[in-house]
Amino acid sequence: METSSGKGSGMDPVANTTSFDVVIIGAGIVGAAAFRELCKYDLKVLLLDSLHDVGGDASRANSAILHGGFDPQPGTLMSIFNKQGVQLWFQWAQDLSIDVEWTGSLVLAFNDADIAEITRLYHNGKKVRVPVKFLGRDETLKREPVVNPEVRASLYAPVSGIIDPFQAVIGLVGNGLKNGGQLMLDTEVTNLRKSPDGYITVQTNHGELRTKVVVNAAGLNAHHIMHMAGEDWFSIHPRRGQYFILDKNVSNLVRHVVFRAPTPKGKGVLVSRTTHGNLLIGPTAEDLTEPDRRTTAEGLAEVLEGAKHLVPFPYERYAIAQYAGLRAIGSVDDFVVQHSKTMEGLVNAAGIKSPGLTAAPGIAQELVKLVADLLPLEEKKNFDPYFEFPPILRELPFAEREKLINEDPAYGHMVCRCELVTEGEIKSVLKMQPAASDLDGIKRRVRATAGRCQGGFCTPRIIDILSRELNLSYDQITKFGRNSKLIYGDNRRGDE
Repeated sequence: METSSGKGSGMDPVANTTSFDVVIIGAGIVGAAAFRELCKYDLKVLLLDSLHDVGGDASRANSAILHGGFDPQPGTLMSIFNKQGVQLWFQWAQDLSIDVEWTGSLVLAFNDADIAEITRLYHNGKKVRVPVKFLGRDETLKREPVVNPEVRASLYAPVSGIIDPFQAVIGLVGNGLKNGGQLMLDTEVTNLRKSPDGYITVQTNHGELRTKVVVNAAGLNAHHIMHMAGEDWFSIHPRRGQYFILDKNVSNLVRHVVFRAPTPKGKGVLVSRTTHGNLLIGPTAEDLTEPDRRTTAEGLAEVLEGAKHLVPFPYERYAIAQYAGLRAIGSVDDFVVQHSKTMEGLVNAAGIKSPGLTAAPGIAQELVKLVADLLPLEEKKNFDPYFEFPPILRELPFAEREKLINEDPAYGHMVCRCELVTEGEIKSVLKMQPAASDLDGIKRRVRATAGRCQGGFCTPRIIDILSRELNLSYDQITKFGRNSKLIYGDNRRGDE
């Protein structure tokens, strides 16, 4: 196993070989899942991404829920892979130490149109054989007493839940690396070219790679990869969703994931707990022509209005952060998971919008089948299906905490008071694979800077740790790679 990265990590950007059996473009949830599944076989597999860390785009800015499978139109890939994905997440979460809670979901109806919609969803669920139950007003309020008392009915799906999407990507990639896969970050694909010997040449900002198969899981950029292969029948546009994160002291407001009956643009604003103990409300559904990840006053006001209609509550009093994520909306109303129509050896997984996080395991297994059309696959005899994250002190019994601190006193040095993260935990994720190398990478792995003060207390201390452990000057440390510097210049050097 070897992990490689670009600027800021101190590592050579090119892995220990430039010739592979499979190159996967995109280290989001779908690419990460495909990486893990393909590393079960005797293949040279490379996962690459243009960003500074895995799971750096849609996989880090979404609703963090596992959908029950009743919403997609029966017979579509979205429906098929949603159902498969839910079933697989039960085992994958255990194997890869990923936090999942099967809370169940409620889709609320407030008028005749909503009732017609949840009735349609009920019949969808029955067609695809996922558990759903139609609840009247009294049953709905008994199950979730805080919802708007104007509710008339709801659709209950017990096999729905919440997941830590950061853990999911990191665990999948970490397991692939553990089983011999390779990773390259800060690596942008600029062209694909079919060679006479049957290989595909992948041109990147760090030089050329040669591979027998390319798996295109590039998210918002998947259509650009397709266009490089002359496949211009498909396009993607971004759909922005804005969210609020609320303080942990209101996390128990709801027990389920609570939705409004969906519209053609999506499932609308939801109210949900997170596996981290916060409350989440959002998203909006704003179609854009260009990627724009900024939150807006109008969008956040829409989130508040939608959430208050579902569950009346003064959310703005407890908001600690807001963010926006982009979904890849394809020009066909389904996932595209198939061989390229123009370049043999290219396999596309494009237009993976909601329920993409839920469906990722099912999509990954389908991608393995498509790769098997192109390459002989032989299972590894020594494949290890498990992944363990470094220990989280706050989750351990006191005796184990004391033992860990005695072994490494850095575990006794508190850095993030809101989330109770120690220096030892931060150091551990700088060494794990895939490793953190910036502020956001640490946040996604151990929650430092994710609490009530949003890094106001701990950021300077984390900068110190990053500088010391990675041998970087302060002005080389970033929030999330590239030009996201936290400090410009160092007055100790006399910089101006």
